[in-house]
Amino acid sequence: MRPAAAALLLGLLGAACAVTTVETPDPASIPSGPIEAQGARATGPIVELDSGEAFGTGWRYAIYPSDDDWCTQLETVDLVTTGCGDLLPSGDGAFGSVAQGSSEATGVHVIEGTVTEETATVWLIGENNLRMPALLMPLDDAGLEGHAFLGFAPADATPTHVMAVKLNGEVLETYELP
Repeated sequence: MRPAAAALLLGLLGAACAVTTVETPDPASIPSGPIEAQGARATGPIVELDSGEAFGTGWRYAIYPSDDDWCTQLETVDLVTTGCGDLLPSGDGAFGSVAQGSSEATGVHVIEGTVTEETATVWLIGENNLRMPALLMPLDDAGLEGHAFLGFAPADATPTHVMAVKLNGEVLETYELP
């Protein structure tokens, strides 16, 4: 190969290899766009219950009917969790399903679940004097009774319990987190 042709070939190969910077998504960004069922197949409309940002973690929360009864879905930049089945409270208990996890990007603890309609507040209780209210989201838009709840705790505080409380201050139930 001639030196000029080799130089041209190396130049073209060098031009084809470029360093591309990939941006890391901002953990505080609230997920957007259409919600797609990540758990069981949706058999009805997916209802976005709420979205927001807590402790530097953007989130949105949805519920939808499925072949496995009902599914809840929590989305963050680095996490999508779903829970399907009989999620609603039954009998005398205030709590239905309860699940917990942590954001890999921020270390924030996330506790979610469902409670009865008479529940006015769900408290996250735990180590390092943790006592924080969770967000309650009525399930009316999905045609259900009760509330979904979503609680966030900072990375340096470990939740150990959730407590459902009536408007008059009466404790309905305390649930120990596994």
